[in-house]
Amino acid sequence: MRKLMTSRDHPRRSAQVSALALIVAAVGASAPNAVAASPPGALAWASQPPIPTARGCLASAVLDGNIYVVGGYNAGEASALSTVEAYDPPTKQWNTVTPLPTPRSCLGAAGLDGKIYAIAGLNAAGNPVRTVLSYAPGSGRWQTVAPLPDSNDGNAAVANAGHIYVVGGENEVGVVGTLEIYNPRTNRWSQGRPMPTARWGPGVAWSGNHLYAIGGLDDNSNPLSTVEAYNPATNTWQERAPMPSQGSHPAVGTLADGQIIVAGGGPPPSETADVELYTPSSNTWQRLAPLPVATIPTGAAVGNIFYVVSGFVGGTSKDVTTSVWSAAVQ
Repeated sequence: MRKLMTSRDHPRRSAQVSALALIVAAVGASAPNAVAASPPGALAWASQPPIPTARGCLASAVLDGNIYVVGGYNAGEASALSTVEAYDPPTKQWNTVTPLPTPRSCLGAAGLDGKIYAIAGLNAAGNPVRTVLSYAPGSGRWQTVAPLPDSNDGNAAVANAGHIYVVGGENEVGVVGTLEIYNPRTNRWSQGRPMPTARWGPGVAWSGNHLYAIGGLDDNSNPLSTVEAYNPATNTWQERAPMPSQGSHPAVGTLADGQIIVAGGGPPPSETADVELYTPSSNTWQRLAPLPVATIPTGAAVGNIFYVVSGFVGGTSKDVTTSVWSAAVQ
């Protein structure tokens, strides 16, 4: 189990493997990390109605224009939560929806074909699980679907072209670079080629024909700035320009124009307010105006508006916020 703590506080298992053998078919040369000169790009953050339940190590997904926020820890990391809340951007209203059947934190989430998926994570006892659940807003019910091949927490998930892609995380052995692919039509998982870099708590986004794995922590709890792109057509990964910053659990979203925005992240006590914009076509990063507060949030893009929701604040993994911020990215 790995919670959002300082690197000194991470528990290490006696059976943990210190290195993972990862085979990569093709790793391309990365372009220089081009970052816009200061001052940062114009971005005006606006406060939105707060989320009803403050939490950290949560997950979010977009479905039919609504942002679903799933699970997480409550204040003080006392216990995992089963709470699920949905935000409707046009009305600026939060709605509490059917909770998870069991509490879950440090999980992945994705929206696909009318359903929200909650993927693995830590249970109420703080142990990693492999259970995957789907939620249909129309029925208001959660149901169990095929589990991940292995227990996993700290993964990141994204949906594209009828499939859900789950990258990274940590199992009972250590931090992994796995890529698991779920097909809801067959209710089966398959494995893609592993990432070159094993990582816990990465950001993940889809743009164009590629999945992007961004940042995270390595198996020694060191923050990463590495970015790797996966091409499903060739089942290969390619190294891309690294983030200007580094860290785990940032809020990540793909904007309507295909650019990827990354905001906040950790781990404590190194929460950041950094906001950076990646342009896949030029393989370049641009710094944008920072968040109003340093946080380890979740987030989602709806069109070209990016939302940053809740998360750990205050330099510890004990304090959480109900704050929600949004910005239109031009």
